[in-house]
Amino acid sequence: MLLLDNDDVSRVFDLGRCMGALEQAYAAQARGEAVVRLRTQTYVPLPEPDLIYCLKTMEGALPGTGYMVLRITSDVINEGAVNGVPRREKLPRGPGGTYCGLIMLFSLRELMPVAILHDGYIQVNRVACTSALATRLLAREDAGDLALLGAGGQAWAHLKATAIVRSLRRVRVYSPTPANRTAFAARAREALGIPVEATDTARAAIEGADLVIAATNSSEPIFDGAWLRPGAHVVSIVSGDERLTRRELDDEVFRRAGRVVVHSKEQAMTQQQGDLAGPVAAGILTWERMYDLSELIAGEAPGRAGRDDITVFKNNVGLGLQFAAVASRVYEDAKRAGVGRELPTEWFLEHMKP
Repeated sequence: MLLLDNDDVSRVFDLGRCMGALEQAYAAQARGEAVVRLRTQTYVPLPEPDLIYCLKTMEGALPGTGYMVLRITSDVINEGAVNGVPRREKLPRGPGGTYCGLIMLFSLRELMPVAILHDGYIQVNRVACTSALATRLLAREDAGDLALLGAGGQAWAHLKATAIVRSLRRVRVYSPTPANRTAFAARAREALGIPVEATDTARAAIEGADLVIAATNSSEPIFDGAWLRPGAHVVSIVSGDERLTRRELDDEVFRRAGRVVVHSKEQAMTQQQGDLAGPVAAGILTWERMYDLSELIAGEAPGRAGRDDITVFKNNVGLGLQFAAVASRVYEDAKRAGVGRELPTEWFLEHMKP
């Protein structure tokens, strides 16, 4: 069995191949050729204020690849406010300031685990590649003026993935911490050669943009939908659940939207996720007006209707399907490249005595 840490994964990871694997997975899902279980989150209270433990699991299988995946995260979460804005933030509370996220890859034919992968590198990039797939299908073909809200790892991955599907003429980045947005812009200009500038407000970033990506960990709306120009495409990644109804977008975004596509409408309905259930409860949106990304990719859902339509992709939840598609590709590439550490498979198998 192969053990792949984040450094190993990064050595064989390719954004284009990730996007291709995800697109094939969504097409398989639309054909009924994938197995997906809704994400579950189990919470345990901690004695410290605003802190809680969370065990999160998701599963998925693509029979055509021959693999089943279980993704597990063991997190300590801070649900406090930063600068007065409620946020949800994972804390590195493991030894040496570490996190715990694992992807277990199983052989469908032989039942044995073939790999354990650290999930961090795949996690952030599979979100961004999913958003980029939706952007390719929903944004105007000439869209290239990007407003990026957030300056963390998700924002960085989204910038790189979006640059694959659209030619970016200008990028304006905003985050509440001036040092973070300034450093992000400088890093992007140097490392990616993309014209990125930091702005002092979210509004300054959004006004005039035809692509708006919200890649934050906020639990309240971070901009006014009235700021959007006609024809803009909006991406949002915050996901809530029964415990914390989170919003990254306000009602006005959905009031103006001509098309709303989500990652999983079933998950949004089951957990009454705030960004979608809120506008539905307010009579602004209906569940029938939303489509899953798999339907859009398969050509079973309408895309952009007109040049001035505002479109929204709500990347509302992680799915085991994504990890089944991407982790299996990474594992195969790592085997070919001789990357990773081998563990005795028998450690993870057992005999059953009568």
